[in-house]
Amino acid sequence: MINTYFDKRELKYIKRKERLDKDFVWTNEDLQKLGNLNADLLKMQDALVDEIKSTYDFFSKLEKNGMSFLHGFKVIGNIFFEKEIINDLYELDKPTKAQKAIIDKWDNITWNTSDEIEAWQLIFDSLTEDFMPFSKARLNQNGNRCWNLELSNNIDTTGFCSYFYHFLKYNKAFANCDLLECTIKDFTPGVKVVLNYDVSEIIRFSSCYPYLNADNDMVYNMLDDRCRTLNKSFEWTEKNIQKIMKVNSWLWKMTDEMKTELKKLQEVFKAISSSDPKYKNYSLEGQIEYHGSEVNDIATLEIQKELSSRAAFHYWTLSCDEDRPEIRDDIHEDKKLNWNFEVFRNHLTEEQQKIPFHYFMHTVFVDDRIYSFEDLVRMSEKDFKVCLEINWYGE
Repeated sequence: MINTYFDKRELKYIKRKERLDKDFVWTNEDLQKLGNLNADLLKMQDALVDEIKSTYDFFSKLEKNGMSFLHGFKVIGNIFFEKEIINDLYELDKPTKAQKAIIDKWDNITWNTSDEIEAWQLIFDSLTEDFMPFSKARLNQNGNRCWNLELSNNIDTTGFCSYFYHFLKYNKAFANCDLLECTIKDFTPGVKVVLNYDVSEIIRFSSCYPYLNADNDMVYNMLDDRCRTLNKSFEWTEKNIQKIMKVNSWLWKMTDEMKTELKKLQEVFKAISSSDPKYKNYSLEGQIEYHGSEVNDIATLEIQKELSSRAAFHYWTLSCDEDRPEIRDDIHEDKKLNWNFEVFRNHLTEEQQKIPFHYFMHTVFVDDRIYSFEDLVRMSEKDFKVCLEINWYGE
């Protein structure tokens, strides 16, 4: 029985896969097609590894040449799927009924399995100057780069590269007949650099299957209850208000730091993309996160990790890209809008009310229901992190 976690569209394509695969028989010709695609994907996977290492070298030089804020960066490599024919069909002014059906099919298959497929990733840690353990396991399973997978009909096909093994095993929407329509042109490798994000190979993978772990929603609900309970007993003392004002000032300080870092990176990419087309179509994005590193009287380190992994940090970001090189902070453009309203303003003096509150203060502590005010007044400046994500797509 399929879990009711899935929405109706997902359920339709999961059942479609089950129906089509039930009586599917692999022919020798089919297996040859699959083998050819695997060989092409192995070459792409190997090229991706080389690109990850090259990216590490490039950013290490940037760090050594004055960009010390890049210390601890990670390089993440993925292979993405998008059916090549879709882009051509989208260009048609009046697609036929059959063409619309093709678009609908591949849009839904791609959408409903993208998280699972993209959970395969290779992560290179600049601190260890090596791939992370799970990534190394994917690339070299006891010295054997081939992964075994029983397709059906007791056919045990060996020799799949790590990526294709993952693609075949964990997708929930591709029927076997769909796989035979795929070519290497439907796959695109991609590399990005992240800084200060809490990167985890396992969390990214397990997040694709919350329905297999029933306590996921329960954990969120428990944290919500925790937040509400702590907020009910929170006292708006002068000491607590002063700490709130201090945290707000830290956020503005970190915003300035982020703008400086983004500007430096933008200047580098503007220069290098003019001579190397590989770095064209770049985009830079940053946000502030809180990664609690110390136990306190209301939160263990386990709770701290859960809080930071679920908080709404992503609601406020700064960004710039090749087309819009200026750093954008749209949410703070209106200088008359002070984000102390709804809650904070009610407890501030007239002079304190004039101090601009950062949007982070509102979205994380008022709109969101993860961090409580009790958590807020226990926060440490050193645990606030400027998190950056750097992407480029080439010409």
